[in-house]
Amino acid sequence: MSKTIVVKPLKFRLIMLVLAAVSIQACIFEPTSMDLQLANKGQVFFYLSCPQKPTFDISFSISGMSLMNKEGEWIDVAVDKRIHSAGLAQNQIKLQEFYLPAGKYERIKWTISETNLKKDGKIFSLATPQPGGNHFFDMEFSVFSGESFAIFADWNPEESVFDKYLFKPKMTLRKQGIEIKNILLYVTNSDSNCVTVIDRQHDRVVAAIAVNQSPMGIVASPDGNKIYVANSGSNNISVIDTGLNRVINTIGNFGYSPAELALSGDGLTLYATNPNSNNISVIDTLSNIVTGWIYVGNDPADIVVDQDRCKVYVVNKASNSVSIVNVNTSAVENTVPVGFNPTGVAIHQDKLYVTNADSNSISVIDIPSYLVTKTISLSQKPMWLVSGLSKRIYVSCADNEVSFIYPSMDMTTRNISVGDLPSQMAVDSFRKKLYVVNTMSEDLSVIDLATKRVKTVIQVGRRPHGIALIEE
Repeated sequence: MSKTIVVKPLKFRLIMLVLAAVSIQACIFEPTSMDLQLANKGQVFFYLSCPQKPTFDISFSISGMSLMNKEGEWIDVAVDKRIHSAGLAQNQIKLQEFYLPAGKYERIKWTISETNLKKDGKIFSLATPQPGGNHFFDMEFSVFSGESFAIFADWNPEESVFDKYLFKPKMTLRKQGIEIKNILLYVTNSDSNCVTVIDRQHDRVVAAIAVNQSPMGIVASPDGNKIYVANSGSNNISVIDTGLNRVINTIGNFGYSPAELALSGDGLTLYATNPNSNNISVIDTLSNIVTGWIYVGNDPADIVVDQDRCKVYVVNKASNSVSIVNVNTSAVENTVPVGFNPTGVAIHQDKLYVTNADSNSISVIDIPSYLVTKTISLSQKPMWLVSGLSKRIYVSCADNEVSFIYPSMDMTTRNISVGDLPSQMAVDSFRKKLYVVNTMSEDLSVIDLATKRVKTVIQVGRRPHGIALIEE
């Protein structure tokens, strides 16, 4: 039998919440060795791109990078990358992700070696003008403690060769914040403790936003003004202002470790699954206060809101079930058995679809009878799913593929290879693109839904998981 905890009147509630927050902060948020190691440091992402396609291929190795602060001190960063202009053309790569002491910086140094030019089938060695292969870039920027920051370098290979055999990379450097646009996509990086911001018009990273520990689930408000991020390692939820692209508030989850998030259609109520506590948190987004907890099955994973029917659907991995929650009563009114180890859930054409990872199947639940009416078999291990275009469902599978399912015919119409361990997905309906988060390869596969091919790959932070886009 499910239990529901609803907090009491507002005045009493505020007193209890403040006391609970103080108590939990004292007990839970003790500094860890990692916290102490990163004290007074900021996170920096360095991205390299080549906007134009060159007429020849230049390759070189970056064996080290240093950054000079305003006191003239150089701070070394470990880098070991081989760069090819042909592979980088009209693309973007993450050169490195690192931490720097907070403060102002004025100069960047690369150590460059093994430079070659390939043209007309011939390969020539190029020399670097500076002793030791050092190359310097003048750039002023500031790093703030506890914040994330991105630097972008655009390389022009055509203007990087002088006197036939002398290599001096022509780079245009810019800082985060100059080109952030409204057509954005947000990705959580659980091992980088940040959110990557992507301009989906051009499929390029444009910013990084620091949140708290181990961010997982993420959801955008209906008006696109806010992004909510579940920080599973710090038991709270970050609220990002999309106009500022920074955290403006933090919602305490009072000891519960949130994993996945869902918002009501009006954006006034946020739901967070707490797998370690077998419940979901109910949050008022106007006050940013947890107003209650609803106990569901064991190890609740994915969650979705059915605004039309005033229901919330919660997948319970360890119970092999789906809890049907009535939002008006804040109580579980039905439990539907499904396959083994269910992980993902989506509403598609008035039916509920649930991936059963250990049954290699998808359970189809009728709404509103909430009975399993059919089971769609898959040859691979399905993990997450999203409602797609042309009456399709897209399913990410553990064998590094995304399956296109045509549910009315119970058949798979296409399997597309993506990155390593694909996770959550998002659909850009206007541009007909599917974004797939690849956890282990630390990138996003961008699938063109018209051609059904991977269009490009976007490198993000460490162990990405959740994804949310702002509807236009």
